[in-house]
Amino acid sequence: MALDCTGCKAYCCRYIGNIFPELDRGDCACIHLTAENRCDIYENRPFICNTDKIYEKYFKDRYTIEQWNALNHKACEELKNAARL
Repeated sequence: MALDCTGCKAYCCRYIGNIFPELDRGDCACIHLTAENRCDIYENRPFICNTDKIYEKYFKDRYTIEQWNALNHKACEELKNAARL
């Protein structure tokens, strides 16, 4: 069960340059983020951008998939709220 990103506004992609400078296009947004808020390399996106792979490698023994997705959803909401400031 993947994280539901229906209606995604790419808040995580807009700030990733703060954490991973190699992905910064100059405004803290990801170099792969399109004008339509889509990833232009989605099928080959970096590990850090794949919540399913991160869950499987690091968190599956700590959280259920539902808990993991809820944590990711909460982080998304916090980024959305920060973007409003």
